[in-house]
Amino acid sequence: MNQNNTDRRYIPWIFLPTIFAILIQTAASIMALEFYIVAEMSTYKGDDYTSFMVQVINDYSTGNGVAWTSIIYAAVTASVAFGVYKKYCREGKLSWLTGKSNNLPLTICGIVLFATGMQYVTLYLMNALASSFPSWLEEYEELMESAGISNTMTPLMIVYAIILGPVCEELIFRGITFHAARKAMPVYYAILVQAIMFGAFHMNKLQGIYAFVLGLGLGYIMYLYDSLVITIIIHILFNFIGTIGSEFMPSGGDSIMSFFLCTLASLVVSYGAILLLKKTSAVVNNNTESTDI
Repeated sequence: MNQNNTDRRYIPWIFLPTIFAILIQTAASIMALEFYIVAEMSTYKGDDYTSFMVQVINDYSTGNGVAWTSIIYAAVTASVAFGVYKKYCREGKLSWLTGKSNNLPLTICGIVLFATGMQYVTLYLMNALASSFPSWLEEYEELMESAGISNTMTPLMIVYAIILGPVCEELIFRGITFHAARKAMPVYYAILVQAIMFGAFHMNKLQGIYAFVLGLGLGYIMYLYDSLVITIIIHILFNFIGTIGSEFMPSGGDSIMSFFLCTLASLVVSYGAILLLKKTSAVVNNNTESTDI
């Protein structure tokens, strides 16, 4: 692949998918709140507007309102992104894992190791950042609570967090955004840019930083395998471990030394997984990577 051939016409498409996703997310939230306002008007007995709106927000956030909003947003965004990706990024062809791996069992092993290792990398990174910037942790916890993501997640929110969210985000960032960036700049800059957009999309400092780190790894794997399927699988597994398996994850220990050793071990596992995935990539090792992703 000739990385010197760049097309600046693709630069707007680096940003448009993120803007579109935010607009859909905002529109879905407004429509859901309007629905709850109308529903609350039929049962509310008081005459205080402030109390009325507090009740609406409470019903929306504590019930399935946030979950349904997230699911509608993800379904609409993923459908549009899938259509754009299929038509403009792959010329009507979808790329699965078939023919992408020289050794499928080892590739699967690399997928599991990378998702697990990166879950620990991001966990320890979050702990370090939260210790240094407590206000970032408060902002993150408030955002997670308002989004309905907590230790008592509803089944609908679990479906969104583990399946729909990853599919939607991979179509946007490792799909359209990476495709556009790779057309407009050398591949390693494209990996960096899509990771920056992925981090910025989360709109809070703590989650944005660890999403950026995860995005770097996912972008590189997308480059290695030329397949969204593998990044979607990794992202789903990553979120599954963080959502369902978080309570079973051991901490980094109570001392600075144990925290450092656990962080180092998670970095080694993640890097080893990257090397394993690179070794088993038929796309890179057979020099068959295309100019499209």
